Amino acid sequence: MSSMGNVPESTCELEQWVLAEIGKRRRSGETVGALLSGVGAEVQAVRMAEAGARVLLLSDQPTPPHVNITQLPLAGPPDPDAPLPLEPFDIILAQRTLCFLPYAEARKSLRRLMSRLKIGGKVFISLYGIHSELGEQYADGGKLVNDRFCPVAPTLAKRYGIDAPVCLYSERNLFSLLMEAGGAVIKTSTSALGHVRGVAARV
Repeated sequence: MSSMGNVPESTCELEQWVLAEIGKRRRSGETVGALLSGVGAEVQAVRMAEAGARVLLLSDQPTPPHVNITQLPLAGPPDPDAPLPLEPFDIILAQRTLCFLPYAEARKSLRRLMSRLKIGGKVFISLYGIHSELGEQYADGGKLVNDRFCPVAPTLAKRYGIDAPVCLYSERNLFSLLMEAGGAVIKTSTSALGHVRGVAARV
C-alpha cells in the first residue's frame, strides 16, 4: 500500500497520477468513473477499482473479476460514437494505444475520447518516444510528427511486441496532440527510457 491511504501502489508515473486523481476525487465524496485501455490495462483496472473507481476496461485479455470493473472487447461497440457504459467519465487512461495510428487519426481518436469525459474530467496518455531506443533505426525519425508512421527496427519490434507501424512522439509532439484534440494540458513528462506521457482536462 502507498502513503495515500487505501490507494494501491502505482507502478509508473502515469499510473501514480491516475491513482492520485482517483484519491482526490474520492476524498471529495465523488463517484469516479474511468475508461482505460492499452499496455498493462488489465492490471491497472484492478488497481483503479481497488482505489474506488468504477472502471470500464476495453480489453480482449482475461481480467480477475471485480465488482467495480466492467469489461468490453478492445474494439468497443461497432459504432465508435455509441455511448459506453459509465459514460461520461471522470478519467480516461490510454497507455500507448494512439501510437498505432498516424498523427491525424490519433488526433481524431483523442478528440473522440475527450468528448466522453465530463467537463473537468481528465485524460491520461502515454506514447512511445522518438527519443527512446525505438527511435534508433526508425525510418521516419527525420520527419515531422504529422508524417511519421512506420515500423521500428525488427529487433526492437520483437522486444516490445510491436507488430505494426507506429508514430513515435517527443514530449512537445504529445503537448501539441493534446492541445489540438481540444484538451487543456496540465502536464507532460518524458521517462528515463524516453517515452512520453501527459495529462489534459476537458474544459
